[in-house]
Amino acid sequence: MSRFRQLATGSDNTDADVKALLDDIDASLADLEKRLEAENAALAGKSATSIVHRVAEMPGKSELPEVAAAPEPVSPGEDSSLLAELEQEAAASRGAGEGEAAQREIRARRVHDTLSRVFHFLNKFCRHANTLAPAIKRLYRLDAHIAYEDLSWQEATVRYRLQNLREKALMDYVTLNIRLAAPQPVSVVRRWDQVEQLKKEMHILDLKTAEGIDLDEKPQQENVNILLAADFPIQITFRANYRKERIDLLCRNLDGFGLVAYVCEAAEMTQALLDDLGRFLLDRTDKLPAGLQQVQLRSQL
Repeated sequence: MSRFRQLATGSDNTDADVKALLDDIDASLADLEKRLEAENAALAGKSATSIVHRVAEMPGKSELPEVAAAPEPVSPGEDSSLLAELEQEAAASRGAGEGEAAQREIRARRVHDTLSRVFHFLNKFCRHANTLAPAIKRLYRLDAHIAYEDLSWQEATVRYRLQNLREKALMDYVTLNIRLAAPQPVSVVRRWDQVEQLKKEMHILDLKTAEGIDLDEKPQQENVNILLAADFPIQITFRANYRKERIDLLCRNLDGFGLVAYVCEAAEMTQALLDDLGRFLLDRTDKLPAGLQQVQLRSQL
């Protein structure tokens, strides 16, 4: 179809040559349209492989012309007093920052070394104490009438954890676990409406019922006789407090049943203090080391 509107003849005097020229142009355009349609059809039928082949034939990076780097601007001859002043201040600031970082690293390493010394002491302490299996005469009272007594040493273990897995990682904490046992299970009598409170206390103290005893069973009488397992744990966690440069201790059933917390400055966690703590655990003294300062749970740790 012609892309130009036909000229209105208006009369029989239309120039025959002009009309012939217009007809020739229309014929040429029609032929061009046909050839474009044929070429488009041929391109659409080509595979992606030929397209990739064309891309592969494009000139590589090595064929592209290199662009020379722009030369650096030439510094003016006169030096700036302000820039010199700023350079000195920046150097002093970097030096101060590096000095503070070095001091923090020294303090952190001091706490880390203290905690490492605690672990190595307790590791050997556990081996010797497990061999001796001493008798523990200290009483552990549940209430005014019921107590665990005539205790024997069952087993002691110690473990530690690092803050991360890096080569020079700092220690996070050291945990000591000791199990003591009475000669036989301990019988506890509670009203049925006090059983839930007893269960909460048992969870805090990590006490267990004797085998076969189920506290979830609905009681059939007003008073319930509960048989507790003969053994129970003593746990001490020595946690590194790098911010305050000290060791925080969280203890379960250390000097009687219950949770208690202590803090000790890293410099005061000496070998003498660890020896005194070991003697207390072996029931060779009834006094905890004086260097341990008792604090309220959660509020000061």
